[in-house]
Order: sequence, then C-alpha cells, then structure tokens
Amino acid sequence: MNAHSQIADSWSTEYEFEEIEIEEDGVHFGSFWGVAQLALNDARDGDFYVRSLAVAGQRRERQNLKGYSLSVMKRTDAVVLLTMPAKDDRSFRAHLFRKLESALYASRDAQEWFQAELDEA
Repeated sequence: MNAHSQIADSWSTEYEFEEIEIEEDGVHFGSFWGVAQLALNDARDGDFYVRSLAVAGQRRERQNLKGYSLSVMKRTDAVVLLTMPAKDDRSFRAHLFRKLESALYASRDAQEWFQAELDEA
C-alpha cells in the first residue's frame, strides 16, 4: 500500500499557471494565465486531472463620460470559469479548456507542483 492510498478521491489542489501559449498550425492565438484545480486521478499512480480552470482576462465595458453622449470602451479585469466539458462539446469554451488542459498535462512544473502538494497531504 502506498502513502497516497489514504487520500480521499475528492482531494485537489490549486495551481497558478502563467503564459500558457496556444498555437495551432503556426498561428499564435494568445497567452493565458489563471488557476487550475488539479484533482487526484489515481491514488496508486499519483497523477492528476484538470477539474476546472479560472482563466484571467479582461472585459470591455462602455463607460459614459459625465453625462455627455460620448462613451469610451474601458477594459476591466475579469475571470472566466471553465469546467471539464463533455466529450461531444464543440464550443469555444470546450476547445479552450482542452488546449489549456493539454498544456498543463505536458508541464513539468505542474507535475512537480502536484506531487509536492500530494506528498504534503
């Protein structure tokens, strides 16, 4: 029996990611940062799956200037919560989740963070 077998199936940790770049066919679509909830996939292997993502960004809002009919587009900080999509979901949010999920699975930093947090639990 290994040390991880006593951890509950619902155990997870938050991992802050920065500058995950999404590129497809040589076209750069953007850099993303935020927080990923990494959950225990299999206690025997100690590996993780991405349960949800909170992606940081900006929202454009129209702001009126002191009662005048002029308005200006302002940017404010915003967060989009992405949960694990269904396999047949073809929405933009699902594609974004899958791209970020793949980058996190390939990230040595995310793997090391998860193992360190798992060992402390």
